[in-house]
Order: sequence, then C-alpha cells, then structure tokens
Amino acid sequence: MSKFGTYNDYPKESLPAAEAALLTAWRTLERYHDDIVLVGGLAVHYLTRHDLAGLPGAVTMDVDFGITMGASGGQYGTIKSDLGGLGFKSEGNRLVRKVANLNLYLDFLTEDPPSVTGARIVDDVVATVIPGVNRALAARRMVTVQGRDLYGAEQKCPVAVADIGPLLVLKLNAFGGPTGRRIPKDAYDILLAVAGFIDGAEAAVAAFHAEAKAGNTGYEFALATLRKDFSSPDQDGPIRAAEFHPGNASNRDRIRQDVATVGEILLGS
Repeated sequence: MSKFGTYNDYPKESLPAAEAALLTAWRTLERYHDDIVLVGGLAVHYLTRHDLAGLPGAVTMDVDFGITMGASGGQYGTIKSDLGGLGFKSEGNRLVRKVANLNLYLDFLTEDPPSVTGARIVDDVVATVIPGVNRALAARRMVTVQGRDLYGAEQKCPVAVADIGPLLVLKLNAFGGPTGRRIPKDAYDILLAVAGFIDGAEAAVAAFHAEAKAGNTGYEFALATLRKDFSSPDQDGPIRAAEFHPGNASNRDRIRQDVATVGEILLGS
C-alpha cells in the first residue's frame, strides 16, 4: 500500500525514503532526462514552502514520473532493466523496492491523445494514460535536490519538476478526472500546492489559468472536477482534504473552507 487515508498514517520516514528513491533512480535514468519529469506528491513537496502555520507539508511514498510516449534507451538498455539493477522489481503495473519496512513505488504516467484512460508500454515499463502529462513535460522547472540515496551516498542533482500549472491540472484529475480515485491525500495536495506555492498563491492560480491557453488536454477535466468536487465546503474535495489533515474538528472545519475557497479561486469565482 502506498496511499493512506490520513496524514498521521504515513510513517515519519516515508518522505525522506521517497526522496532517496528519487535520487537513486534519477541519476541512473540520466539518458532519459529529456523525456521524464517529476509529478505527484514529491513535486508538490519541492514546489511548496514547508513553514506554513497549521498546514503540514506534503507526504508520499511514491515517485511519479511523467514520460513521453517515444522515450527509449535504444541499444543502451531499458528503464526496467536499469531500475532492476537498483533493486526495483515489477509489481503489477508498478516498480517497487522494499526498504526496511517500507515499500517504495515508482510509477510512470504518459499521454496518448485522444485516449484519456488506459495504459501504454513506454520503453519497457507500463505507463498510465493521463491527460496533461505532455504539458508537465513541456513546462517544468529544475529543482536542486540534495540528500542521501538508497545506498546511503550523498547526492545533489538538478531534477526536472512539473511546474505548478500543469501539476495542479494533474492533481485535480488524480482526484476527480477520468481515472480519478477520490483519495483524500490528492485533495489535500491541491490546497497545499496553491496555498504553499513558493512563488505565492496568486502565481499558482495564474499558472493554472494559463494552462487553458497552453492547450493542456487535462484542463477541461480539471475544471469539471473543481465544479463538481471543490466549489463548496460540502463537496468531496474539501471534506476529504479535511479528513486527511492531522488537526482536530475545529482545524478540519477550517480546512474544508480553505479548500473550497481555493476551488472557487481556481474556477475564477
């Protein structure tokens, strides 16, 4: 299992372990760097401040990569063989490595219009089809990530991270899009990504709206999710985000309202 229902369910070592998995995999996948971008919970972590009062930062046990359909290692091996050499093994459509008592997962997402669901084989890994991945690949920023990898070696390297506009589209669709799972953590990440964005909440909102003109294929699905799930405190997004938050009942009431406010602002209300 890599998704938990509340913030406190996540082991305290889960985020550092996911970061170690990223540092391990990113260096090995160097020849794919033009074709992959970090998305998901770790991307939220790197694009948000970590000093927000009453709003704990991102948690995750996954490393999620957006990948182009045409990515290939050619004669120099494949993604699965390279990651297999690091101890990541196939588990269904995912790659997993067990570290102590944690299962660390690597997942790949791709885009193949006009399809909005399904899976594709890219190089030799299974990638889930998600609208908006191509925009995440096109609009990314380099973030310097420093820490120890899964072997204990100190690493410092620039990692391509999906910028906030495409990331918000992907996060909204992870919650309520064509393959949305309505998981509380994704709803909480949407609040965190806007309220805690390192360039400010207004910049996050503007970047999201800019995805319409940029032709993001996931944008209309994201808008539909906002209307259906995030425009009122009584809808699923605010309710589930509040349940994920580690605070008491009073805190959760505030989180519900904050998430609905973010939803309204993203809708332009």
